[in-house]
Amino acid sequence: MTVHSQNGKLTVSILPRLNGLKDDAQKHLQPIVLTGTPEELDTGFFDTVCQPIQKAAGLLTGMKRFEESFARTESERKEEQERRKNGDKQAQKNKVKYEDFITRAVTQENGGNYDNALYLLKEARKIAGGEDIAKTDTLIEQLKAKTSQSSLF
Repeated sequence: MTVHSQNGKLTVSILPRLNGLKDDAQKHLQPIVLTGTPEELDTGFFDTVCQPIQKAAGLLTGMKRFEESFARTESERKEEQERRKNGDKQAQKNKVKYEDFITRAVTQENGGNYDNALYLLKEARKIAGGEDIAKTDTLIEQLKAKTSQSSLF
């Protein structure tokens, strides 16, 4: 608020601002300017400026809320990208581990070590994803069936 006095009249200029607002739109708000004698301003000043100041304050508050919401959304978007990126890395690591377990299980099965092969298949099942779960379940069932068919002679 600025006040100038000239020839017995006062000119009051009010320009609402909100500190910390990044949007330059507040610079485009027009100031409220009133001119009159001190007595005239004394009687009608607050009635005259109340509504325009409330509107300007509402606009500035809305801009501030928008900026906060936008910043929060950007932060959440970046966090989601990081989670997705880390999830992809973990999925790749799990896929490599899964393939290793399956390879070792097949080697154990071919060597006749069915207990170790079954253990390795169960470990692979723990980290399997997507279609690998069904594939691993099938391998486990086949190995169980194979071990139950053991001959006595």
